[in-house]
This record gives sequence, structure tokens and C-alpha cells, in this order.
Amino acid sequence: MIEPRAHVATSDCEHVRPGLIGQPANTVSSLGFVAAGGAIARTARRRGRPAWRAVAVAAAVEGLGSVAYHGPGGTWSKRLHDAGLVALFASLLAASLTEHPLRPPSRRTAALTTAAVALHSLSRTGGPLCACRSPLQGHALFHLLAAAALVSAARDA
Repeated sequence: MIEPRAHVATSDCEHVRPGLIGQPANTVSSLGFVAAGGAIARTARRRGRPAWRAVAVAAAVEGLGSVAYHGPGGTWSKRLHDAGLVALFASLLAASLTEHPLRPPSRRTAALTTAAVALHSLSRTGGPLCACRSPLQGHALFHLLAAAALVSAARDA
């Protein structure tokens, strides 16, 4: 008998269910990055910030990759998720360096980013905030806070 492969997102705490959507809360919350991409694109267009358009596209790609990663899983979804994440970090760094390289983030952006990073760390599988069968998932909330931090950073630029 062939053993089924483990879902790629098992380190993100939420219990993996059988079927197309392995982690429902984490899957749905990943769409926050897609929504953030739309909001960032509007802000970039209005303010004439072309570097932030790349951030908008990368946020949307990361969101779709994260939907695939937490949904069906599999090696292809991990690759898409990771490629989107790399593109997001690279485009965010480029936008930050080209727009206002010496301006610190606003308190709002710093608070959202800090909360997202802390929640990501504390809600991993085995972490103190992990409740794998809870309908409210720390990693899902991390997705939403991180997406909000991106939108806030675009508005700061």
C-alpha cells in the first residue's frame, strides 16, 4: 500500500482535512493577500508609484499561491507559494528602497508588521497559540495582518 503524502502546510497548525481544501481557515484567509494586491495597485496608480505596482502583483500571486498551499497542497503549490513569497519580499524591498529609502514606517505599519510576525511565530504547529482544530486559526489571522501591513506600507509611501 502506498502511504499518502503529508500535506505541505502541516507546520501552520490548522488540522489538515481530507479533500480539496486541507486547511479551510488558512485557505480562505490567504485571499487577504489578493485583496491587498488590489488595494495596493489602486494606491500605486493614484500616487504614480510604479514600484508599488510590482508589490501589488506579487501580493496577489502570493495570495493565490497560499490558497493552493493551504488548499490542495502538493509540491507544485509549495513552489508557487514560495515563488510568490520571494517575489513579494523582493518587490517590497525594491519599492521601499526606491520610493523613500530613509523614511521609517508609520506606527500603524510597524504595529501591523510586528503583530503579524509575532502571531506567525506563536501560532505555528506546537506553538503556544496553536489550537489545530479551532475554527479560528492564528496563521489565518497572520495572513490578514500581513496583508493589512502591506496595504499600510503602500499608503505610507
